[in-house]
Amino acid sequence: MHGEDPQVYELDPDTTIRAIGKWSTSGDEAADYNFAQIGRYHAQGITFMGSGTASVIFPKDFATAEIFDDMSTRDADGNPVPHDEFGFPEPARRGNLFNPAYREYLLSWARIQVDGGVDGLNFDEINSGFSGGSKYGFNGNEGFDDYTIADFNRYLLEKYPAFTAADWKSRFGMTDDNILRRDVPPGDLAANFNYRAYLRSGGWNLDPLNASNPLAREWGRVVANRMYAEDTSFTATYIRRYWKELVDKTRAYAWRTRHRNILISSNGLWPYVDFNSVGMYPWNPDEQTPDFRGADYVPVVEGHLNGAKSLQSQYRYLKEQSARIAGPEAPVVVFIDWPNDMMTNYLNLPLQEKKDYWQIFGAEAYANGIFPAFHLKDTVGSPTATDLGMMDFFKTYTRFYKKHRAFFTNNAISAQPIRVSAPQVTASLLAQRGTGKLSLHLINHTYDQGIEPQSGFTVEADLASCPHRVSLLSPDFPGPKSPPFSCRHGKLKLTVDRLDHYTIIQL
Repeated sequence: MHGEDPQVYELDPDTTIRAIGKWSTSGDEAADYNFAQIGRYHAQGITFMGSGTASVIFPKDFATAEIFDDMSTRDADGNPVPHDEFGFPEPARRGNLFNPAYREYLLSWARIQVDGGVDGLNFDEINSGFSGGSKYGFNGNEGFDDYTIADFNRYLLEKYPAFTAADWKSRFGMTDDNILRRDVPPGDLAANFNYRAYLRSGGWNLDPLNASNPLAREWGRVVANRMYAEDTSFTATYIRRYWKELVDKTRAYAWRTRHRNILISSNGLWPYVDFNSVGMYPWNPDEQTPDFRGADYVPVVEGHLNGAKSLQSQYRYLKEQSARIAGPEAPVVVFIDWPNDMMTNYLNLPLQEKKDYWQIFGAEAYANGIFPAFHLKDTVGSPTATDLGMMDFFKTYTRFYKKHRAFFTNNAISAQPIRVSAPQVTASLLAQRGTGKLSLHLINHTYDQGIEPQSGFTVEADLASCPHRVSLLSPDFPGPKSPPFSCRHGKLKLTVDRLDHYTIIQL
């Protein structure tokens, strides 16, 4: 917590999404943090985001073993779920968001960071207490503690207000000795419905989400770091409710004590945030792949960057989903999460290919309305950007985006078709909300352990009206260029003399 990264002052970004963080007992006290650095951030106009784990807990985090057990998630037999897959030297579990004492625990360190002067808070892995971990093969056998199944009773009673005993029996196979009742408090699990007992009687206690369980769909399948807008299952409904409570209370505390608004974010796609920060890691849910590893956000082949791959569809998916979940005004940031295979692959790339990664896939993020967070440092001892020889590149490269920030803010992806005569070039047409200004973005994916420039190709677009001027801008060459173009009745055609990694066509 006392660490301070001088690379931040060199790069001079708009914000850091995780400048400090709460982890286990480190962050329980104000003295654990180096809040003095916030003033140095502000002197350079950099927004300072605090953060912390919202789900990983250890025995030493709490005063007694009984409190630790009460804070922990449980399986369908009522036992705490271990998370030894993390490989930590001490036993780890997931904290139970449905426990009001655990939510207060999260707020306790959030308030410390607010008191210290942070500009915002990033809550990491809000809903990660439902996987079952390696013990259950990540089959969803987790989250079946008393607090959660009491809320499950409330959810079912609210959703089916007219159900009679006969309905509960016929629809869900409940029995007379374990059935939902309106005349008994939902949390009285001895006299009212007990979902754990139901699972045991049905033989689903080791696999609660099994399709043969009539209540599995009502319970829902939690997707880590995602809160989809259309998901109205029990777990989504109540996690969304408790997440909003955390956000509202954090914002209210900052306003009451500091008289200021603060930014809120989380890892993934979430509602009620000021921006979404999406960690890129294997086994993500953003693309259906045969091996279920999800979208390949750091594409590598035999240790070398696969620059021929495009991430346009994945970036657009994130932007579209975030707009549905958090609203179109909430920006979306992507960062290489750690420690995982994607970060390892990135760190092991040759130096020039690390630069190419940002010049291709960082640029492609910008070209599709996504903001890439450039990687400076992690907390597990990996080489920093300075150690890797990347800092001079980052400082030079980001200068282009700072200078031309107006192209990248408040954008929507336009649906007009774009035709490019050169192969392996992705194109995006961005329309700025409020102004209607258009910019056409080209990314070159002709790549084999290095970029292969393309030259002398045409770009055509069908527009609502013809532009008065067209100019080319790029981080790959100094200053704007004026390409030859023609336009009649909105049909634009122009010639690009050379495309290295990335070019913007300003209309």
